[in-house]
Amino acid sequence: MKTQMRFQKYLILAILIVAALSFVYALSFCGGTVYQYGTLYDQVNDKEKVEGAKALFEASQRYNDILIWLAVAFILVVVLNYVMATTKRRKYYITNYISIGLTIAYAFAFAAVLAWIVMDTYSLFVVIDKDLAAAKFLGTEGFKYSTINFILGYVVVGISALSACLMIFNLVWKIILMKGEKKLLAAAPVNSETAEEAV
Repeated sequence: MKTQMRFQKYLILAILIVAALSFVYALSFCGGTVYQYGTLYDQVNDKEKVEGAKALFEASQRYNDILIWLAVAFILVVVLNYVMATTKRRKYYITNYISIGLTIAYAFAFAAVLAWIVMDTYSLFVVIDKDLAAAKFLGTEGFKYSTINFILGYVVVGISALSACLMIFNLVWKIILMKGEKKLLAAAPVNSETAEEAV
């Protein structure tokens, strides 16, 4: 049981870190080449210097706002496990099952939504002519083409899904140990009475 309790403590901490990293990722979602492409769209005059810049800019900005709120909610859902003392419970109660269930469901949902957002944004990203974009870009540091935003997005998707799977593993492990402990406690009085009769 002690090993499992240490595992649940570090696991929930790790998931909290994942949730925090998802927030950092949300803040940087419109960075890099996505940002550079965005500068090729003139919002004031509603004109784009390169075809597709407007669609990418509007989608990335909209998704960025959604991701920030989703990441904040992710953090709050994980923190709920600390409020319910799930990190240090020897025995889980209904409140612990609720916080764990919410964490599992949210981590899977977050991974699914993020995967869709990354795929949709990337589909708008790749149709832009990067050579033409480089020629039109007027930034002082020059044009730097990179898909790191999307790679990191898929990494966050994978880690979030893995977190949910590990929470399921932890829950099953705890239930098995709790059942085993309950059987031992139930058998203990019988063994004690048998020992007394033998004496």
